[in-house]
Amino acid sequence: MQIVVMTLGSRGDLQPFVALGLGLQSAGYDVLLVSAKNEAAFVAGFGLKFYPLDVDIQQLMEGPEVQEMAKGDNPISFFKSHLKSAKTLKQTAVRVQAEVWQACQSADAIVYHPGMANGYFIACELGIPAILASPFPVTATADYPAILFYNGPRLGQFYNLLTHFIFGKLFWQLSKPALQTFWETRLQPGIVTGTSVTKSQEASGMPVLYGYSEALFKRPAAWPANIHVTGSWAVATEPAWAAPVALLDFLRAGPAPVYVGFGSLRDTAGFAAALALIVSALQATRQRAVVALGWNEMPAHLTLPPTVFLLDSAPHSWLFPQMAAVVHHGGAGTTAAGLRAGKPTVIVPHSADQPAWGRRVFELGVGAAPIPRKKLTADKLAAAIRFALTPEIQANAAALGQKLRTENGVENAVRVVDNFLKK
Repeated sequence: MQIVVMTLGSRGDLQPFVALGLGLQSAGYDVLLVSAKNEAAFVAGFGLKFYPLDVDIQQLMEGPEVQEMAKGDNPISFFKSHLKSAKTLKQTAVRVQAEVWQACQSADAIVYHPGMANGYFIACELGIPAILASPFPVTATADYPAILFYNGPRLGQFYNLLTHFIFGKLFWQLSKPALQTFWETRLQPGIVTGTSVTKSQEASGMPVLYGYSEALFKRPAAWPANIHVTGSWAVATEPAWAAPVALLDFLRAGPAPVYVGFGSLRDTAGFAAALALIVSALQATRQRAVVALGWNEMPAHLTLPPTVFLLDSAPHSWLFPQMAAVVHHGGAGTTAAGLRAGKPTVIVPHSADQPAWGRRVFELGVGAAPIPRKKLTADKLAAAIRFALTPEIQANAAALGQKLRTENGVENAVRVVDNFLKK
């Protein structure tokens, strides 16, 4: 039985689906992973079959549309920036959906990220099961606000439900135009209804998988039985990666450093200033650090002190356990990796779900209060690092990490899929 697993985004968006694909493959399924062509070698290193979409995700994310989208650090600015960019990127989105359609022609089931909502409609058209798989919650609940509203006020259960209603409506408005255009080319314009994919998926009785721990967001009791919070999906190792000798030497040369990295998104305008700010904060706290470049390049005019090691990339599962604390943008996968390693966390959210993870880390007592990227200063970052490294926060983070490491999110998710497909 072939299962097509699809996602689109940076390496952080892809890795949980690689882990899920490996789990399904180990359970005996023929897995085809569908994502941007940039990741062909990375996926092949794990022994998974790969269908490369003809989209350069790095080029796309460095373009003005995605750079604008990255500025959406609250619900209003998020939807305004995404609506504007969606109109510009519509032609690309329709083309990518046509490629996904081709990738699914031999599928017996489809597992799709919320950002790849066409997976649901393709499954409906082919008469095969669809399984929504998300690293963050998108199902409505009165227990807490929608993910984009989570860092806002607490105004009770009605307000919480209202935020989920608004989130669902607006997110669907962003997705629907390209979906409708694609299905018109297939002479099936009526397949995309007025109901959001999430609601349709939930009502179908087919599984919804959430790849995070209940220790982070407890599963609401009112959710239907087909919605499962499995624990995070993480790859234990990256077969093709080996630690650079210089990095190993740096780690051995002194106390555990602090990790600082803000994901793959290239900061074309302000990386040099951001790096200088980071170095200033580290010097104020007298901390050694490993600073991840992501897709950025080291500014030619900037000289780093010997206490700072500049890193292209490294698997978080290998690197984070060796850190004293982790400072990052708050992507769902990076947050899970830091917490699973038992390390205090400082989140500097940029957009989307990142402010929610930043607030949740602080609420759980395992890190500092989030610092929005637009408000980041060397003094604020230094204060946050000092707070994260206090004995109480370190102990809380270690205890949570121990709990998270007992969970096997991939195994739990595969069990749900297996039980559903074989019943």
